[in-house]
Amino acid sequence: MKIAVIGAGIVGICTAYELALDGHNVSVFERNAAVAEDASFACAGHLSASLSHPMAFPNWPSNSLLRDLWRSSGISLGRGITVRDLRWLRAWKAPAKDFAERLACAQSLVTYSLQRLHTIALQASLVHEESQGQLLLFKTEAAQQEQQKKLELLKALGTVGKVMTPAEVRVVEPALGADLKFHSGVFFAQDEVGNCRQFAHLLKGQLLEAGTEFHFNTPVTACSDAGGVQIQTPKGVFSFDRVVLCAGTEGTNLIAPGFKHLPPIRLWSTTISAHIREPLNAPRSAVVDFQQQVSISRMGSRIRVSGGAALGHPGAQGNEKAKQLLFQTLQSHFPGASDYGRNMQVWQGASAYSPDALPLIGPSGSPGVWLNLAHGHNGWSMACGAARLLADLLGGKPAEIDATRLSPGRFKG
Repeated sequence: MKIAVIGAGIVGICTAYELALDGHNVSVFERNAAVAEDASFACAGHLSASLSHPMAFPNWPSNSLLRDLWRSSGISLGRGITVRDLRWLRAWKAPAKDFAERLACAQSLVTYSLQRLHTIALQASLVHEESQGQLLLFKTEAAQQEQQKKLELLKALGTVGKVMTPAEVRVVEPALGADLKFHSGVFFAQDEVGNCRQFAHLLKGQLLEAGTEFHFNTPVTACSDAGGVQIQTPKGVFSFDRVVLCAGTEGTNLIAPGFKHLPPIRLWSTTISAHIREPLNAPRSAVVDFQQQVSISRMGSRIRVSGGAALGHPGAQGNEKAKQLLFQTLQSHFPGASDYGRNMQVWQGASAYSPDALPLIGPSGSPGVWLNLAHGHNGWSMACGAARLLADLLGGKPAEIDATRLSPGRFKG
């Protein structure tokens, strides 16, 4: 089939790769000048079956709806907040009877995705910056206990986190600041960190060799069902047998009116990338401060610090506050590790989140239009598996994992 993939972030590139691998004639449309320019540009790098970052999945619910709604989500409110945004936040924080099932679904997709990523890298001889392991730090015993049910469920699903004392934590990450105070840690040895943007560019090279067409600086302004599927761009109208939307929140604007209410929203985050001054003072892989909701990852010769989640654009004051939080957390956790004066990069970008923390993968309900979007913090973790799943569903092949909970139809009104 002749298929258009709209969006060249990590999910779009992986989707194009899997569709091309199945023999389809693929064209990629991207509004930016290169691949991985938006949410994929400088993400935290987590490849995490533990879903251990606080924004990877909502907190385990308590027995009190009121307590959950008042509990801090770690998400600040920026400019331009809408009623839709607030409804999303309420749904994100509210307890749900199917919470454990949704967490299991997300964990299954990430596990499948990491297996697929390793297969692709091996078969195509793709080498990207990566490191092994992820450490979750808790400042108090109460904070650790809040995660106990999640840890037990993850263990039942095959993702084991080892609870550690401060002394054991410092064996895993010996460069942690001597003055840093914390109660305990949980180490996930099977988690990874990888350079998302680098991998996207490597896959782009594979796609170009296979004959895939890329249309950069080409925003898609409309999508209609007329003799197949037509997409409108400033460069003209293009016709395809199928269209796959991988453009995050922008993608939902192209769907038929029956899907206009789809709930993905934009959540902004900030990252700082700095060169490592002294390798012995740097993290070995990834460290997540659970209370601060800040992650510190080693990515080749650089350190990447990520956090500062904001609903609505944070604005200049919010941006400055987020940057200060990241600098302070890096300095307290790994003092002396970074060279701030050498090509330091500060980046802010937005990812699309659904209220149930699961992506939308499958037919949109509009003829010929498919979705693979709203992966939230887990875009890089889920990209390869979501792409393979989408390609199988679109091609009428049996899916290797259960995709029922990922169907966009769960939000159709």
